[in-house]
This record gives sequence, structure tokens and C-alpha cells, in this order.
Amino acid sequence: MLGNSLLLLAALAGAVLLFRHSDAAAEAPKSQLQVASLSLIFLALAAMGRLLLVSVDQDIVTLQRLLDNLALYAGLPLLVTAALAMAMGWYWSKAGWGRWLLALFALFELCRRMGLGEDYTLWLSVVMAVVLLVVAWRQQGTLSRLATAIAAPLLLLSISAPALMVAELADTARLLAQAIAILLLSHALLQQNPRTLPTQ
Repeated sequence: MLGNSLLLLAALAGAVLLFRHSDAAAEAPKSQLQVASLSLIFLALAAMGRLLLVSVDQDIVTLQRLLDNLALYAGLPLLVTAALAMAMGWYWSKAGWGRWLLALFALFELCRRMGLGEDYTLWLSVVMAVVLLVVAWRQQGTLSRLATAIAAPLLLLSISAPALMVAELADTARLLAQAIAILLLSHALLQQNPRTLPTQ
């Protein structure tokens, strides 16, 4: 319960701060910050579901699984992609972001149907960690780079600790690692100067 509570607070705080900051941003970083905010809402919904949906009813269990999948296979990749787009100065339209979200859904469903769910989860977490290291290298400001660089391994462990570690990591520790990674990444995104990013 503690881990989910901390993750919920971290996701909600990051979502609110990023969305409020997007109001004063130029067009390109505005869309990136809003997408990052939306992705954190996905994570918050999953954490809230784990706190509130405690029934063993099959429908409730299915709903919680859907929320968890939304957070892991759409929310986190969307957040990392938004961070990469901001660091690289890319601009995607709302339609472009929508297509990318649908692609994430389709990729997850394809791997699930092929029985590659566990492998996909591991490789997705590794790719996201590597992308965050690239983001850290491209970002401006030492603190932003450091925050993103620390967020990368924390996010990796929070998702794939069972596959990467010999000793089992407690669920509370994994959720705490993810909450810290979210806060660090949100801070790094907020510190980026929107005026340095080109609009197209």
C-alpha cells in the first residue's frame, strides 16, 4: 500500500506540474509536456486502482490488469518518448502522438498473442533505460542530466528487477524506485528551456 501511495502521489504531482508548465511553453514543448502529463495520469490510474480495487471479483481483477498494462506498456513508453522528443527538439502533432500511442497498444497486443509478454517487458524496460541515458546526454543543465541519468536505472529496476536480479526485490521497493524515477524525470523536463526548442 505504501509503494502504491507514493507512486500515486509522484505521478499526480508530476502530471499537474508538467501540465501547468505547458501553458507557458512554445508549441513544440507544449505538446511534449502535455503528452508527458497524460502518461503520468496513466500511471496514477494504475496506482489508484491497486489501492482501491481490492475485490477478487473477476471483472475487478480484469480492470486492474488493464490499468496496469496501460501504465506499463503505454504510459511509461509515452513518457520516455516525450522526454526524447524534447531533448532532440522534435515536434509531433497531436495526431502523431495518437498514432504512436496506438502503435504501442498494437505492439503489446502482438507480443502478448505471440507469448512473448515477459521478453517484451524486459526489452521494453531496457530500451527505455537506454533512451533515458540518451536524453540525459542531450539535455541542458547538469542537474537535469543527472536526474535523468539516475531515473534510467531506477525505471529499469522498477519494471524488470525479477529478471535482472538474483535476490527478489520487494514490491514496495520497486514502486518506490518508479516513483523516484518519475519525480526525477518530471523535474528534468521542467528544467528544460522551451525557448531552445524549435517549432515546426
